[in-house]
Amino acid sequence: MESLCGSCDTLPGVLSPTRLRVAALRGDRILVGGLALVAAQLAFRAWGLWGSWFYFDDLAFMSQAMNQPFDLDYLFQSYGGHLMPGGFASAWALTQLAPYQWWPWALFLLVLQALAGFGMLRLLLSMFGRRPLVLALLAGSLFYVFTLSAGSWRAAGINQLPMLIALAFGLHAFLDHLRTQRWRSLAVALLWTVGGLLFYEKTLLLIGVFAIVALAYFTTGDTPERLRGLWRDYRAATISFAVLGAAYLGLYVALGPDIATSDNGGGDWGLLTWNLVMVSFASAIIGGPVTWQSLGVGSLADPGAVLQLASWAALVGVVVYARTSRTHSLRAWAPLVFTLACNAILLAGTRATAVGPDIAREYRYQTESGALFVIAAGLAFLPLLGAREQNLSRPTESTESTESTVWERARYVVPGVAVVTVLALISSIVYVDSWQDGNRTRAYFDTVRSVLEDADTPPPLVDAGIAQDLLWSYRYPENTYSHMFRELAGPLNLPTWSIDNLYMFDDSGHLAPVVIPPVRSMVPTDGCGYRFDEDGEMTVPLDGPVIGGGWWLQISYASRRPVRAEIVAGDATHDVLMPKGLHNLFVSAEGEFRSVELSEDGGDDSELCVTAMTLGLPIVNPQTP
Repeated sequence: MESLCGSCDTLPGVLSPTRLRVAALRGDRILVGGLALVAAQLAFRAWGLWGSWFYFDDLAFMSQAMNQPFDLDYLFQSYGGHLMPGGFASAWALTQLAPYQWWPWALFLLVLQALAGFGMLRLLLSMFGRRPLVLALLAGSLFYVFTLSAGSWRAAGINQLPMLIALAFGLHAFLDHLRTQRWRSLAVALLWTVGGLLFYEKTLLLIGVFAIVALAYFTTGDTPERLRGLWRDYRAATISFAVLGAAYLGLYVALGPDIATSDNGGGDWGLLTWNLVMVSFASAIIGGPVTWQSLGVGSLADPGAVLQLASWAALVGVVVYARTSRTHSLRAWAPLVFTLACNAILLAGTRATAVGPDIAREYRYQTESGALFVIAAGLAFLPLLGAREQNLSRPTESTESTESTVWERARYVVPGVAVVTVLALISSIVYVDSWQDGNRTRAYFDTVRSVLEDADTPPPLVDAGIAQDLLWSYRYPENTYSHMFRELAGPLNLPTWSIDNLYMFDDSGHLAPVVIPPVRSMVPTDGCGYRFDEDGEMTVPLDGPVIGGGWWLQISYASRRPVRAEIVAGDATHDVLMPKGLHNLFVSAEGEFRSVELSEDGGDDSELCVTAMTLGLPIVNPQTP
């Protein structure tokens, strides 16, 4: 049976017309098969997205788009260390079109996934021709779990899928420039790279990948000779990409990335690199990890011992077999090694210092590794079309199939690819099920919407933050009701004072009355409490100083008639109408103070008595049924 690599070393010029026609027919089948694989992946990802919804940073992006002006400050803000004007522009456009409607956002992700998949097919065909092995490589690129987070979570996909698109289309154009030295191809490669940088700063790594490919395959000699050849033959590309990289780095540094770090020893290089390469990466290339450590919504790779051992054996076996059966295979792995090393350095210096080395088991920090692995595997086994140094099969004593190529026969490769693909699909289904089951954001928003729509009048709400597991308070004020529910179900009632009734949404989205756990209380006094003096003034001292914002006061009082009064709590001033009887008045407070001032409008003796006063941060009443 013929090797899946096809006649790797045969030049088209020596083929007979009959063989050329057969090759053309086979090539058409390869193209159709590749398109079918891309369509199959899109169908699978559409299923995953259908059951997904907005989560965490998605909500922050939508909140910003509803509440901030569309200007350069908005587009070029640093978000968690990311510089992503393209992502913010798309979030703004989708928010104007369909806030709280998932399907347009999911469709946008699916379009990006389609572009990335088609781009990989086009790139692999341009690199290696229409060979059967291209389908095996494409299947890995499409179905490996590396892109699961990006394909399921819009906040990850809007960064990482454009980077994969830039890799596929940019490298395709760059290879054309290396082969032909056409200026148009260089300009296209630069534009794709810029396009990726508009969405994700890590696209900058592609410049390193392009440089490695140029040095390894389009120059000859030792390293100094190759560098001289690169400068001599590809000077325009060298200067263009160097200027682009330097300019982008300058812009990125100038805009001040706000990467949260902490000195807790979490950036352990050894354990982090082990998790990144030997646990996550290695298990994924044979279809793993199959089993996951659930984090509620997302998951970390958690492969079993047998799968890990199999993945290490497979990784070493592929590298060694390529080395022994091909003339120039080791250089093929350089782009992958380069990006894995950069990922380890970036994680160790940023995310891992805050959350620990286990973060390297999350695939969204190496989304490009699947694509670069299949490119590297192709370069390790196949000749790169147009390269100055071809990677060829090592000469053997016989022209017939020998031990050096027996493992490349379809009878071995096809079942192997099928097993890896099935394992990858199993891994993906388990991940997607956990993602869908763990994401309660839609249920929360549906409940809040129902509460607001069913209310006869908008209930008085504290402008609090939504549940922490949906969007943490670090994203204040994006997480607040005024920002997050602005267009959910009509106008909101967010008063600075309220009589008797004040509400918040509990963690499930139901309306619940608030309580004020006392951080400060009024200093006790004799009698019923504090009263207005003859000038209509009242000072209620607190049992300690107050500073900051977000505070609310609960003032219990009794009055024989309605009273209109002014209440000053630090920097907050309220003109309130206090009805007669026994009531609780809630007022917001902020600033620096240690007493609350009340003044009665008109100065008449109302015999109003403040019986109790507490200051604190409002919470949902835990006794609410």
